[in-house]
Amino acid sequence: MLINKMKYMKDLTNQERHIVEYIIENPEIVFKVTANELAKLTYTSSSTIVRFCKKFGTKGFPDFQLQFALEYKESNLKNRLQNEEVGVAKEFIDKVDSIPYIYEEALIQTRKRFNMEDLVVIIDWLKEANRIEVYGVDMNYYIAQQVCAKWNEIGIHASAYNSVNYHLLTNTKNNAKTVSFVISHTGKNKAIIDIAKTLKSFNQKVIAISGTKQNELAKLADKNIQSYYNHETPHLSKIFNVITTQYIFDVFYLGTIEE
Repeated sequence: MLINKMKYMKDLTNQERHIVEYIIENPEIVFKVTANELAKLTYTSSSTIVRFCKKFGTKGFPDFQLQFALEYKESNLKNRLQNEEVGVAKEFIDKVDSIPYIYEEALIQTRKRFNMEDLVVIIDWLKEANRIEVYGVDMNYYIAQQVCAKWNEIGIHASAYNSVNYHLLTNTKNNAKTVSFVISHTGKNKAIIDIAKTLKSFNQKVIAISGTKQNELAKLADKNIQSYYNHETPHLSKIFNVITTQYIFDVFYLGTIEE
């Protein structure tokens, strides 16, 4: 979405960031001015405005205005609903309409935390692996099962576990060719930490999926992929955890598909 791209895109120049800040603070001005007029208001140039628009995937300022107008109208839906006297129904509608924005926040914020070099390295490991293991407890175990089902459908051997399979580890000749994911969004789950320690002792590559860069699980792992957790909305943590974990694994799934 255009508006969220403006809010979260990283590689903006100082001029472009100033334009973004001006538009976010004065959104309706976009509908009333030309590119030249917006340039004067933001102390930039017409050519800068045109480059700015193209950077966000639009063909020029008129196309930018159109897409911005459509999204702005949609984003005001919640505000309009809040002004309606619809009692309990209004509260439910608000919740229904908030879900796409919750999903979008989870995906965008997770994408911002990606280290692309690490992703490429992990995908290379996965392509060379004899098997893939995904470890999680509680809800994460069910996500692990779904993830492994996708890989198995395209002929990549993957298994989900909620505890260590010592028999498999002991009787596998080349554990170094196994890539294991361990999921704990806090990075503090003792059961997952113990699993990671065991896997490392058997010479496996271990990839952590956790909510911070520095935690006990991340330190144990060969690579740590940071998921997203919004500390201001703990009641949404389960939704964020599911969406971000699925997104991360979908990235790896697509990366392992041979074109």
